[in-house]
Amino acid sequence: MAKSTTPKAGRPPAPELNTEFANRLRDPFETTYMGVIQTNDPLLLERGNAGAAIYRDLKRDGKVFDGLQKRQLALVGKAWQVEPREKSEAGTRDAETVTAILKSFSFDKLCSELLDALITGFVVAEIVWTVRDNLVVPARVVKRAQRRFKYVQADQDTTPALHLLTRSNMLTGEPVPERKFIVHRVNPEDDNPYGTGLGLQLYWPVFFKRKGVVAWNKLCDRFGSPTPHGKYPRGSGPKEKSTLADALRAMSNDGYLMTPEGMEIALLESKLSGNVTTQQALCEYMDDWIAAVLTGQEARSGSGGALAAASQERQDVREDLTQADSDLLSETLNATLLAWICELNGLAPCLVYRQVKQEEDLKAMAETDKIVSDMGFQLSLDQVRAKYGDGWEKKATPAAPARVVNNGNGGGEQQPAASADFAEMEPRDAIDHLVDEALGDWEPLMSPIAAQLQALLNDAAAKGETAQQLLDRLPQLLAELDVGPLQEDLARTAFAARLGANAGLENT
Repeated sequence: MAKSTTPKAGRPPAPELNTEFANRLRDPFETTYMGVIQTNDPLLLERGNAGAAIYRDLKRDGKVFDGLQKRQLALVGKAWQVEPREKSEAGTRDAETVTAILKSFSFDKLCSELLDALITGFVVAEIVWTVRDNLVVPARVVKRAQRRFKYVQADQDTTPALHLLTRSNMLTGEPVPERKFIVHRVNPEDDNPYGTGLGLQLYWPVFFKRKGVVAWNKLCDRFGSPTPHGKYPRGSGPKEKSTLADALRAMSNDGYLMTPEGMEIALLESKLSGNVTTQQALCEYMDDWIAAVLTGQEARSGSGGALAAASQERQDVREDLTQADSDLLSETLNATLLAWICELNGLAPCLVYRQVKQEEDLKAMAETDKIVSDMGFQLSLDQVRAKYGDGWEKKATPAAPARVVNNGNGGGEQQPAASADFAEMEPRDAIDHLVDEALGDWEPLMSPIAAQLQALLNDAAAKGETAQQLLDRLPQLLAELDVGPLQEDLARTAFAARLGANAGLENT
């Protein structure tokens, strides 16, 4: 009899694993032709899928370029760090190797170029591999034009694949090689591989700003200087009109007026009074819009304390944006470039990241670390480099000088001194020397006792006795031990200590 698949009462049904129900391919509003995926950016679709060329044109605007530069340079200006996924000595060595590989080419330049995806939605960069010091490493990474690439999905069981458009195939293009191209995308809506950049929000403020600047220039030209006005009598011939036109042209290169009714020339002054600020206000409003989209900067307003508070808030927002850009970019690099370098060279998986935060007081941080270290804790080498930068290594422990101790036969022998971590910084007195001599005499006295105890342990192990049986035999052994020499030595040591203590009190 078949087992029922109906879930028991009170128990929810098990979820389906590794499946998507509302995947993008089931979207009835998305159309594909020969598997080519189209962007879901509404502005690009309105412009007939014109591509990212209209977004690249936005960088011609000074305010857009300024905001993008702030986000790019704020990120690449922060130090980056490579760490192994799993902490181990071998992982730390591999992380140092990956760090050297990334330093061998323009890694910061690559990060800056990939951040152009903030405007265009996605950026493609090609890795040129080479072999150096028996390692497969990037010789350089080249940013490629976005218009040359399309995403194609062969069927529902495969993920979208990046294709390169060629002269022989301008529709679907050719599949690109594996481990060759890095694609960084931002805001991929509904799993669309192209992403949606900030160009969608920047297009209209830039458009209206340009129109406002044109109108502003025309206004300045119209009312900035008077317009010559010449009148010619009725019935004047071409020669008279030409003479008047030459005179007016000599007075103004931008424009003039010619009318009949007498050979009179006058200057028409502007009847507009006051300042013209409408176009200026429009351009400033659009600049504020652009700054708010790119850097989170609010409109200019306030003064005094309000202005200072707003400045601090803008700084915090920009720092948060930089950290977010860094985290998203690190995810892309760790899943592509870092993973491929480690796989091709058999290295432990590593991660690259940037710690974006305000500059800390290194002195206060070092003092805090010293206090924590005195409590018995120790920073790892990776944490030291993350806090204080690269170039740090563990300091070799210097060999401790040997000390001379009494060997019990009237002579002395050299023994290694205690570790430097436990060395006393204060000068040693007579009592310290007495303790050293006593400790040196104990070794020959304790050796017979230790030998008898070891013999008992060996005998118990040979007979397979339990721990309780061994404890039962221990009192009998202790009664047989000869501890007389040890007692005499302890008495002499105590007497010498009392003499040294009395001598010290008399000297003070």
